[in-house]
This record gives sequence, structure tokens and C-alpha cells, in this order.
Amino acid sequence: MRRDYGVNISCDKAWCAREAEYDLTRGTSEYSYSILHAYEEMLKIENPGTVFKIKLEDDVHFKYMFMALGPCIRDFTSYWPLIIVDGSHLKGKYKGTMLVAVSMDGNNQLYPLAYVMVDNETDRSWKWFMLNLKCSIGEPDNLVFVSDRMVSISNVIRAFFPTSFHGLCTWHIEQNLITNFKDSTIVGIFRYAARAFRMTEF
Repeated sequence: MRRDYGVNISCDKAWCAREAEYDLTRGTSEYSYSILHAYEEMLKIENPGTVFKIKLEDDVHFKYMFMALGPCIRDFTSYWPLIIVDGSHLKGKYKGTMLVAVSMDGNNQLYPLAYVMVDNETDRSWKWFMLNLKCSIGEPDNLVFVSDRMVSISNVIRAFFPTSFHGLCTWHIEQNLITNFKDSTIVGIFRYAARAFRMTEF
């Protein structure tokens, strides 16, 4: 501002001005939350078969939101019966966690299946996510889940998808090996074992 316009303002004022401009351009976060139900209806009109659920706390406050687009649900039946699940912490004014379920297409590219916005990665939030995921895709034959070692994920997969196989992400295990042993030889041996396709190779 000083260089371009010759105006000397503090960082706080610049930040407030930027936030006000964002609100004018994109709308406030509070307004976005208030029109979620309208967004749900438009999604269902434009993408038939979409599953969109909102859970409120005390019938007033936003708690969870689940979304799986209709085309993604339909196409999942033609891909490998593989679902990778994980969570990502959100930053910004409204904290929370986004739980995601992705699959792999025929070119080994990630394929978005469903996601949910929750307050934290807890047993309750994973349970709500898996319940809605099962309502969306059913329980396909030979279904495989891949996740990190979080106990909550294992528990809900066993509860909602009892016939599926649950494997652990080799990247997460590898990171634990690096942290605990600090020996590249062990990591190399683990990689060979993890990529073995036959029992004799393993």
C-alpha cells in the first residue's frame, strides 16, 4: 500500500480490509452455512442420485455434513472395490476436520467418492461418516478399505462393512518405521515385503 498508493496503514487494518473485501466478493461464512439446504437441493437437481446429509446440534447449530455426488456413486461400481479413507484438519476461522473416502480408477488415479465435514476425528464422527457411506454405496463384493492405524476407523469399518477387508497404508507404517528405528535398511526390507504379491516372495 505504501509503495503503490502512498498510504501508510498497519498490518491489522490491511488484514481487516482484506477480510471485508472477501466477504463482499464471496459472501460471509455465516451466510454460506445458512444456505446449505438450498445448496443440497441444487446438487440433487443437477446431479441425480446425490446423497447430501446435514446433522445439527440441538436442531440449531451445524454439526456434520456428508456429501457423495450421484455420478461418483454410480461410477464406483465400474472401478476397483477399493476405498481409501483419511482425515484432514481444516484451518481458518471455523476449525474442523474433513473426512474423505476416495477410490482408484483404471488408470490408478484417485477418484473422489464422498467426504464429510465434522468437528473432530472421533468415534462418533467416523461412525456417522461410515453409516452414510454405506447408505450411498451399499456393501460391494470384495470391498477393501485402506487407512492409517487409527482405532476409530478400524472399529467403524468392522461395524458397518463386516465382510470387507481392512488394510493399513504402507506410507503411514513406513513413516512410523523411520521415526522409531531411523534405519533405512529396515525401511527397504519393509518396502520389499509390502510389495510382495506371493507368500513365497514375502
